[in-house]
Amino acid sequence: MSESTITISRHVPVDAARAFAAWMDPEELARWWWPQWPDTTYAIEPREGGAVRIYSAEVGMGVTGTITTYDRPRKFAMTWVWISDGSEAQVEGEPVVDTVQVVFDEGSDGTEVTVRHTSTEHVEGGGAEQGWNDVLDRLPGHLSG
Repeated sequence: MSESTITISRHVPVDAARAFAAWMDPEELARWWWPQWPDTTYAIEPREGGAVRIYSAEVGMGVTGTITTYDRPRKFAMTWVWISDGSEAQVEGEPVVDTVQVVFDEGSDGTEVTVRHTSTEHVEGGGAEQGWNDVLDRLPGHLSG
């Protein structure tokens, strides 16, 4: 399957440093990422080479990865391995390793936060785009409060 990238942006009413921080603090992630699933656990090591893990046992899904770029407050990138029913998504026995880049472009009235999720397994109209829209729809409200 060929590689494709989903790109989704949201404007937030804060500077880039504040927007970046909302992604790097597990307690803060819990308030806006998947608040509808209160059992979700959040672990992130905010540094290049740091581990990322977000998982909800209630719904049996989450993500794990490693931060590959850490350029605070401009951008970070990470590997992205989807977990479903407690195990990693696989193709022919190997984990599907996507990449996610998050860019923070500060302007005079806030910051544009852009997520670029690249995968060989995206399905048009599939869950990745819906999932990112769901998560990012909560970010501006979180940061304006």
